[in-house]
Amino acid sequence: MGGNPSEKLASIKTAAAKNLVYFQGDLKNGTFSGGVSLSGFDMTIKGGYRVEGEKIVVTVSKKPSTMSWEQVEARLRGFVEG
Repeated sequence: MGGNPSEKLASIKTAAAKNLVYFQGDLKNGTFSGGVSLSGFDMTIKGGYRVEGEKIVVTVSKKPSTMSWEQVEARLRGFVEG
């Protein structure tokens, strides 16, 4: 993810919060977690991020078992791209 990190992080945090995923951290690094439990299915996601120059590198440490990695990536990109 490239661009102005400060603006990107603010945009990501806002979009993620609308999906019950919350970011904590600063312009260097941080963590995120959230999601819901639906009908007994754990739909939570956890991970971290770090800023490298103008890029934000995201690492996912836990994803819903019912979602593929491609779906997770698409969801996270949706937070950035709107």
